[in-house]
Amino acid sequence: MNNLKLLFLHGAGGTKSKWRKLKDELDRTDIIYSIIDLPGHGENPNEVPESIEEFAARINEEINSNVIIIGHSMGGLIGIEIAARTENVKGLVLINSHFQLPVHPKVLEKLSSEALFPESFFKASYGQAVDPALLEEERKELYYNSKATIVKDFTNCANYKNGKSKVSQLNIPLLAIYGSEDLLIPKTAEEELLEVAKKLAIEKIDGAGHYLILEKSEELFSRILAFYETFS
Repeated sequence: MNNLKLLFLHGAGGTKSKWRKLKDELDRTDIIYSIIDLPGHGENPNEVPESIEEFAARINEEINSNVIIIGHSMGGLIGIEIAARTENVKGLVLINSHFQLPVHPKVLEKLSSEALFPESFFKASYGQAVDPALLEEERKELYYNSKATIVKDFTNCANYKNGKSKVSQLNIPLLAIYGSEDLLIPKTAEEELLEVAKKLAIEKIDGAGHYLILEKSEELFSRILAFYETFS
């Protein structure tokens, strides 16, 4: 079809396992792809970066071919930064992401002070009709990373302020996909992105929350595949 590789970047507090359902779809195709653990996450033993910019710099060092970056949540911020640094990024997909992902100070305080991941924040990450079995899987995933890693991720999201200017500089196709029940990204994300992105398409998938990548993986894959095929 084409020589582009798909590079998947997970979100804050996550690991490459968050893409497990999408991986099943990808394995039925001949698409070349890479799903990675970000530094300091899952099986990646390196230290957690101190900023979104540092995440991007480290991953950019490993990109030696043309790619489409697909980033979920914090992974989208990192994708924006990488795309602004190298011409090897030919397209960018933001899934339940934006050029800024503010985190309320009270959420950071809870993440830092409570022994367990805050239940209210956990439940708010999924749509109302989420499969209970998926929720149980996801509860186990909460502890794949240390508490310090999770706090640092959300702090990095809160501190990232350069996304808007970086998106305005991009001259590559950008696809933003949202879950209709996502409560975690800014309510004005779509209109703000429309104001600054040059080559933007927006898709919305009904009945999914912030973890659209798990809740509606088949629908999501069809949107990603259609975007990928435009590069043929």
